[in-house]
Amino acid sequence: MRVGIVVSDRSDWTAKALMASFSRRHAKAVFLDFSWLESSINSGLDLRCGGADLFSLDALVVRDLGRRGAVDVSFRFEALTALAEKGIPIINPPEAISGAANKYATSRRLHEASVPTPRTVVTTSPDIAEEALHSFKVAVSKPLFGYKGRDIILLKSSEQQDIERLRGIVEACGLVYLQEFIAVTSDTPRDIRAFVVGGKLQRAIYRNAPPGEWISNLAQGGKPTPCPETRELEELAVRSARAVGAVYCGVDLLESRDGLLVIEVNGTPSGKGIHDAWGVDVTEAIAEHVCSILGERGG
Repeated sequence: MRVGIVVSDRSDWTAKALMASFSRRHAKAVFLDFSWLESSINSGLDLRCGGADLFSLDALVVRDLGRRGAVDVSFRFEALTALAEKGIPIINPPEAISGAANKYATSRRLHEASVPTPRTVVTTSPDIAEEALHSFKVAVSKPLFGYKGRDIILLKSSEQQDIERLRGIVEACGLVYLQEFIAVTSDTPRDIRAFVVGGKLQRAIYRNAPPGEWISNLAQGGKPTPCPETRELEELAVRSARAVGAVYCGVDLLESRDGLLVIEVNGTPSGKGIHDAWGVDVTEAIAEHVCSILGERGG
């Protein structure tokens, strides 16, 4: 059994944990950096990465595709699609990764699945963006393809400088993804990261914002602590994963006065926060799921 692990940083905690989890199941796992992706089309189609024949793999787990720009990302997704069309299990499927990476696509799919989310406006118009901000009063601007909590901006309609900043975002980026700011019911700013694998909630953590901050992403200094599982949390996390078509994912939720709201789904999440808080290695569940698929297929 030969499994590829796509990652741009071989020291990444989750990638190394995946390698160990597959090794414990006697599967030969190899790291693949898609910066070295190549394809040739002659009498047949050849797809390689760092000299490795990707069509010889039994399965591929995507931890981190890496990226330089829109052109190479498009090529990398097309390569994943080519592998999937050859019948090679891709975890997560390319459509799930792209759907989770695009915040508008995520919001739309969550809405269609009747998953509760904050009010959201995506627009290319500075005037409509300003109207939305006045409607929300306080809103969060996020990059459409953002990650690790970067470039997230809190905007208030009562502040003229924030209105000007909002209009500047639309002018500079071509659009803005604007989500209503939700005042959480906890004493300090935090959100919930729920980790789902194979349609099952593995564990959930609180991501607690650093003192004086409101962004709780772990990459921005947030601290993980155990979050108890509830039926509501489990149901929303699993429904959210299903909505984007993810085999494994991190579902981010907020505690509001009206119950839990899902704000994002991460299609290539880290498992380190869950391990730090609970001592549980969620990559074991990922490896078990992949090996189960291959076992059923006789791989």
